[in-house]
Amino acid sequence: MNDLGKIAVVAGILGALLIFGLLLAPVETETSAPVVVQEEVVVQEVTVLQDRTLEMLDPIYSEKAVFQDDTIRIAFDVMQTEAGIESRLPFWVHNVSDDVINILWERCSLQLPCGTTVKIVNEEAYAYDTPVSEIISIAPAGDLFDAFIPVSELSWNDEWEPVLTSGVFDEGTFTLVLAIERAVPIERVCTPPMADRKEEGCDGEHGMQKPELAKCEGKGAREIAYYTFRFVIR
Repeated sequence: MNDLGKIAVVAGILGALLIFGLLLAPVETETSAPVVVQEEVVVQEVTVLQDRTLEMLDPIYSEKAVFQDDTIRIAFDVMQTEAGIESRLPFWVHNVSDDVINILWERCSLQLPCGTTVKIVNEEAYAYDTPVSEIISIAPAGDLFDAFIPVSELSWNDEWEPVLTSGVFDEGTFTLVLAIERAVPIERVCTPPMADRKEEGCDGEHGMQKPELAKCEGKGAREIAYYTFRFVIR
């Protein structure tokens, strides 16, 4: 075999190997690009409530609606919802005296901004649909968290759940009359004796009257104190 024949044989072998290699090579498949799914962003509406504050105008001015004397320390607040200021006056009262005090709910009242005076109920009567609130006693150094609710602003829905109106207290000034039964302050329990004077029935040559004993009401004497609080919502 001449050289030309040898070259042809080698070329044929190389060509066969090339074809065989191509047949064994893995076939690359075209892959599609990943699909990016964008989630829809739901924007929730947020209602920003205007910051409203309750101010006490009487019996003293208090920007935080707080009052204190020798019987009670009391602080008031308002409840604000998306519908407005709720017709409910929450309060905290602390007994600073040395004796029991009683809140007389039946003697308390609210004068609404429209000028109408209405009876009130407390939180328990409101929740359990009772017609009146009973007396609540607070021990010395005791606390009570409750609320004054005007009966004129209270109703019930189809499920007989209590519902309060809104937007009443912030129409102008309104007034709360709070009745508290308390012990008579010690300095007022006894009255001093009358001054000595000349008159019939006097004892002794000089006509001086016998010393009169001090008139005392006795320990345990009680009285009803009425507090008048006037408020405005800014």
